Amino acid sequence: MLIEFLLSNFEIFIFFSVLLIVFAFIFLFLLQLQNSRLNKESIFQFAESLQNTNKELREYLVVLGNLLENQKKELINISEKIIFIERELNRLGNVKGSENNLNVAINMVRQGNSREEIIKKTGLREDDVEAIYTYYKK
Repeated sequence: MLIEFLLSNFEIFIFFSVLLIVFAFIFLFLLQLQNSRLNKESIFQFAESLQNTNKELREYLVVLGNLLENQKKELINISEKIIFIERELNRLGNVKGSENNLNVAINMVRQGNSREEIIKKTGLREDDVEAIYTYYKK
């Protein structure tokens, strides 16, 4: 009886089965389309955040480059000052070798002699005498 019922309505069962399969494929297609849209939106959001991160990184690197350039200039200035100080120390070392002249120049400054007199008597350079005059004048 059940078999007869199935056989007599076989075309109807096949039609509904095929119809069910078609609706299932349409449903799966729509579901896949929705997932694809969500994935597309998330990919665009990720690309946008990546682009923003790249912009921030680029700005940070520019600022860092400027900072390093300023530090490089400062280091160059400091090294030039160190070289100048080394030259002055060497020059003062040479002058210090003639401490008698320095002592004479200091005493002359304390006595109130002029710069020209000190240069003539000691043989020191004008800038040396100027430094001594600045520090030891009463």
